[in-house]
Order: sequence, then structure tokens, then C-alpha cells
Amino acid sequence: MKSDPFYKCTLHLEALGKQLKLHVPHDVFSTERIDEGTLLLLKHLPSLEPGSVLDMGCGYGALGLPVAARYPESRIDMVDRDLLAVAWAQKNARENNLENARVFGSLGYRDLSLEAPPYDWILCNVPARIGRPFIKHLFEAGLARLSPQGELRAVVITDLAPILNEMAQENGWPLTEEGRGSRHVVFAIKAPLAHSAVMEPEDLYLRDTVEIDGMKFDRPFDLGGDDPKRLSKGLPVLLDVLPRQAPRSVLIFRSGYGQIPIIGRSRWPSAQIVAVDRDLLGSAFVSRNARKLGFAGKLLDVRERAHLVDAIQADEHFDLAICELSPSAGEKVAEAELTALARSLDRNGQALILVLEKIERQWLGGITKRKKLSMTRILAREGYALLRLTSLQ
Repeated sequence: MKSDPFYKCTLHLEALGKQLKLHVPHDVFSTERIDEGTLLLLKHLPSLEPGSVLDMGCGYGALGLPVAARYPESRIDMVDRDLLAVAWAQKNARENNLENARVFGSLGYRDLSLEAPPYDWILCNVPARIGRPFIKHLFEAGLARLSPQGELRAVVITDLAPILNEMAQENGWPLTEEGRGSRHVVFAIKAPLAHSAVMEPEDLYLRDTVEIDGMKFDRPFDLGGDDPKRLSKGLPVLLDVLPRQAPRSVLIFRSGYGQIPIIGRSRWPSAQIVAVDRDLLGSAFVSRNARKLGFAGKLLDVRERAHLVDAIQADEHFDLAICELSPSAGEKVAEAELTALARSLDRNGQALILVLEKIERQWLGGITKRKKLSMTRILAREGYALLRLTSLQ
């Protein structure tokens, strides 16, 4: 486990009378300690012993796995939109011998069958930035998936509590407060007497629209790496150096909501583009924006994988690869990703790497020496550096 470049630490959790060991990767939610909201929700679970539980947004398993340990005869489904978090929750389920826990990727309720058996409990630590439309859908669609005696319990940051109470009044939800901590509140809704399936609204995750390179992209709530500095300073650095001559095949890693893949389709109409991301929300918006802007089709291959190396087929090589290194993922992850990119290139191919200048100074000298990578700086501007990486073929 510790040899995995994503490994950050191991946390020991005591909850519900059980002790668990949780291995934690870099670059996911709450890597330093178990989140306070999760701990508060674990102290305020429903009293009814569940036959089935859904952990919505499971992360690396800090909520769902203690429940699985406490109720070994129960069916525990755990879902997350981040495939890296899913992979580590699966590892932690195996590590703790929790065979009743089933972990898989899902963007909200999207990938759960409407014909699936109902749940006695639905639990969620609600992301602070996910947006009001999703919070409403979380409750409405969740109520439709509860058993007759079921209950949905969610923990939110204190600032969201008034909004949730307001939404309950607007929609007639029988919302009750079940617990309160210094920074979080636990709410509950019991299953209604009658309910029907709730379809996912088309604009459930839509935040706004941004214009980049003359095209208008739909942008979702709560997608990492989309701060104003990156949009106004980092992304233009990369766009300025994209090749004028069209490559045949392009690999784009950390494809966000589609800016670089779709700009690539616009500039290189005949190129085969592979867009890779581990976040199901990001990949959903890559596909959405491609359809909206007229660039969907066989020449844009959207791949959802936890790790870059898993997205590249054994006999697959690219003329061009484009990647942005994640500061929060750490140096070992950057080393593994750069090595995978260099191996994925054709003999004469190149990878364009966008990175913060401070990360370039701290990490890349050591990485290039250890892995014998050939990497040169093309330019630096506004705190970002653009680097060229050549093939290991």
C-alpha cells in the first residue's frame, strides 16, 4: 500500500464500537484527519438497524465502512464521483475484511439502477460547494429510494443549515435536526408514505457559462482546478503554445469540463483526442460541452479512470500529450504521471506540461534525474511554467 505513489497516510478510526484502519491517498477530501462532519454523522445515525445502506459520496470510506463493520449482515453500497476515492475505499474495505461493502463510481444517483432494492438508510456528508440544485435533488431523489421505514440523514456545514431549512419549507419536507457540532449540523428526513422515482434534471450541476478561446463552456459547481487565477493566467499559457500543425493523436489528462479537449477538436479537426479524468462530474461536462459545441463523436474519446496509466492501452501511443500537474497530489504522483506520459508518446512525440513555477522548482529537477526524463521549459508567465517532455521510446 505504501508503495503506491498516491498513498499519503493511514488513519485509525474508532466508531460504532469498531476499530478500522483507513489508508488515505493524496488529492481527495479530508486527507489529514477524519472530517468532523463525518464523525458527527456517525454519532447521530438512525436507531433502526438497517438491512441496506447507501453512502452517497463515500470518499475513502470513513462513513460507510464503520457502518459496514457495525452491521455485517447488511448490504452497504458506497458511491463517489471521484474514481480515485472509489479505488481507495475498495482497498480499505478489503483491508478491514468488509465483504458486505460494495463500492463503485457514480455521479450522484446517476449510476444507480432505478430498479435497485430500496435503502433503509441513505447517508451523505454534503459537499459545501456542490450547489443548491444538487442538494434539493439529493433529498428528493433519495426519498424515492428509501424503504417504507427508511431514513435519509445528511450532515452539512453550519452555513448551509439555514438554506436547508428554507428548502424544507419550500418543498414540504419533514426535516428534523438530529445533531449539531461546532461547525456541522445533522438533518434527517423519514420516508414519505408515497413517492415516485425522480429523474435527474439536465442542469443539476450547472454553475454558469464561461467563454474560452471564443467558445462558451458550461461550467459545473464543485469541480477542482477551476479557480480564477488558473482560468485567467494558467490556461492562456497553455493555449498559446499548442502546436499549429495538427497531430494525429492527442492524450489530454485532467481534462476538466472540456476546455482543452474541445479546443483541440476545434483547432485539429482530424486529430483523434483521448480525454482522461478521474472525476465523473468533469467527464460528464466534457461530453456535455462537446455535444453543445458540435464536437462530439468518435474523434473525442472520453475515458474515466482513477489513474492515468489505466487509461492508456498497451499498444497505444500519441503524437501529443497535454497535462497539468496537481500540486495537492504530491511529488510521487507527479513522477508516476510524467513517466507514464513519456512512455505513452510516439518516438517523436511530445508532452506539454502546465505546472506552477514553485512546483517546477521543488519537484521537477529531482524527478527528471531519477527517471531520466528529458524535460525543458518552453516559457514561464504569471506564476506558471510550460514544459516540454519527450518520449521514452
